Amino acid sequence: MPTTESPRQPDDWKIPLALVLTLAVVLRVWGLDFGLPHTLARPDEDATVAIALKFFTRSWNPGFFDWPSFFFYVSTLAFVVYFQIGRLIGWFPYEVTFLVEASRDQSPLRRITRGLSAAAGVVTVAAVHAIGRAMFGAIDGLLGAFFLAAAALHVRDSHFGVTDVAATCLVTLSFLYTVKFASSRRRADLLRSAILAGLAASTKYNAGLVVLPGVLAIVMGPRATESAPREAWTMRIGLAAGYGALAIASFFAGTPYALVDRPAFFKALESITAHLRGGHAAMAGPGWLVHLTSSLRYGMGLPVLIAGIAGLLLAMWRDWRSGLLLATFPVSYYAFIGAGETAFARYIIPVIPFLCLAAGHTISRVADSLARLAKRPQAAPAVAWVVAALAAAPSLVRAVQSDMLLSQTDNRLIAAQWVRDKYPEGVSIAQTGTVAGQIQMTTAAPREIADKYVPLKFEPASLRFFNPADQDGGLPDLILVEECPLAYCEVPEQWRKVIRDRYELDRAFPAFDASSTELVYDRDDDFYLPLAGLSDVTRPGPNITVYRRRADAKD
Repeated sequence: MPTTESPRQPDDWKIPLALVLTLAVVLRVWGLDFGLPHTLARPDEDATVAIALKFFTRSWNPGFFDWPSFFFYVSTLAFVVYFQIGRLIGWFPYEVTFLVEASRDQSPLRRITRGLSAAAGVVTVAAVHAIGRAMFGAIDGLLGAFFLAAAALHVRDSHFGVTDVAATCLVTLSFLYTVKFASSRRRADLLRSAILAGLAASTKYNAGLVVLPGVLAIVMGPRATESAPREAWTMRIGLAAGYGALAIASFFAGTPYALVDRPAFFKALESITAHLRGGHAAMAGPGWLVHLTSSLRYGMGLPVLIAGIAGLLLAMWRDWRSGLLLATFPVSYYAFIGAGETAFARYIIPVIPFLCLAAGHTISRVADSLARLAKRPQAAPAVAWVVAALAAAPSLVRAVQSDMLLSQTDNRLIAAQWVRDKYPEGVSIAQTGTVAGQIQMTTAAPREIADKYVPLKFEPASLRFFNPADQDGGLPDLILVEECPLAYCEVPEQWRKVIRDRYELDRAFPAFDASSTELVYDRDDDFYLPLAGLSDVTRPGPNITVYRRRADAKD
């Protein structure tokens, strides 16, 4: 069970923690408005905002259960606060004014949902420190918090207004109260753990696995002593049942329409399960392998990853009860999430705080040993921070590079503005690739401007272009080719034939070095910043090449 703070640990941990939290805030706020007003700069953020706005109709059924609902309701509450402040200031005289403005430009709402994720990311860093301090000691907790503050994947995804970082925050807080309960046996801590576990599942379904360490802490019971004999099994089983029931109730409190609209809920669960098993876009291999060799390797850095795995084993060896409590969630979650072929890097984020905490434990113990060998035990904290800084450096560099790029103007915005500037009278436009990687001529633009740019679709079989609105078309004035190392950017030969025969280069907008061998992307995700090789990227977005129709080209 969790150990008490050892004598060698410093009492002045508050200043180092403040510095670590400052680092966490800076890295998660820097570049927070990336890509705006492009509505798909981060795919899935559009779903968060759309469903949160739907609740303004006073219909509380999201009608969408691919994700649970708690984050949507929290986002709606934040939107209501924003609307009320805007109403007092005079921005939105009426609710309909607010909704009309939201339909034109969602940038303020995206900043709000991203701000929720950034705040959740910082709270998670603080929670890791609290867990480490309770289980191992102040230095271990500080190092674990530092590793998470600098973890590139956690930093990157704390910029996104989706559920992953918020769910991770709730998982970590639930585990914190599990640790407190395991040490004190206070029922209030157990209640908090169960409620937070349910809300974690109500933010991201698989985050509900955090109930496992809670149940384990109950079943293992306290260490028996002469003054405190072991709890009866009937009491422990009753507590475990009550813990599970409260977590389930908390889940339904955050996702109530899972009970009301059960057919849609179960259909969504079936679809999610099939999707996890069957693969998304890349079919890159088993999730276990992808997450270990890519998501975690580049998302927290190889030195911290190795130290984290070693820390789980070390904790088990030094005290099997504490070690088992620490390892239960990350091991079970990793086993579950890696079982299929769908391996978005963001899926593994809930494991990262636990590995960072375990890495802090490893580094602390190594520093202890080195200081004792040098016969200077008082130097152990300084040694620990030096080793930790070296271990965290690869991930911290990637986190800083990622933030620097997110703060750059997105390539899709640059290309769209260039088209508006060069062709102010309007043109017809066809684009390759998926909609997330394409430029948007309508976003946050007055209708009289947006309507000048007519989007055309391409029918490869007939080499025909058409306007989806009226099925009429002809050759577009411009073709924009989206290029990146992901499957989403593949350009079929039919497109290339039309371009070769009837078009000429107008302008190229490079965002990354296409010849680079260092680029490592999340192959499942329609997102255009890599996990590694960031020095070969100049701005977010795919490479975009604009071709104009030749003067002699006929429809």
